[in-house]
Amino acid sequence: MVLKNISVLAISFFLFGFSHDAHLEKKIQKVLSKTFENKIFVKEEMEVDRKSENESWFGITEKSSKKNLGIVSVNSAIGRFDKFDFMVVFNPNKSIKTVKVLIYREDHGGEIGSKRWLKQFEGKTPKEANNLTQDIDGISGATMSCDAITKEIQKSLITIRNINK
Repeated sequence: MVLKNISVLAISFFLFGFSHDAHLEKKIQKVLSKTFENKIFVKEEMEVDRKSENESWFGITEKSSKKNLGIVSVNSAIGRFDKFDFMVVFNPNKSIKTVKVLIYREDHGGEIGSKRWLKQFEGKTPKEANNLTQDIDGISGATMSCDAITKEIQKSLITIRNINK
């Protein structure tokens, strides 16, 4: 009986973890398809120095021409109580093309996912990383989430300086 309960519990954890990763990957693909519409692209994982444990980096190239379309960072940050997942799409010149909150798990602070607020990051370059926290306006009621995503994007801008692609 105990062994049966442990088996059911282990299978449940496996299925929940797998579906969560598949759900996140589906959201990533949706954002990339919208960002690079009318292009068939390839997403390849990149090895990057100084990345956090929840962070993944990908190079995006056009399938037929092998032209560099940009670089993507998928990361998570912790708001007030729980983590949320987001992605940053960089242009080939390493400026930020777009930022998208993929999964937000808290009841409060979800306003950081608004296009209007995230638009503040667009065009920011690695040269502007040191001043990023001063350049981005916060949102009342979502201060911790705003600070968390801004600091993680700042780290991404610093990391991308050393990527040769």
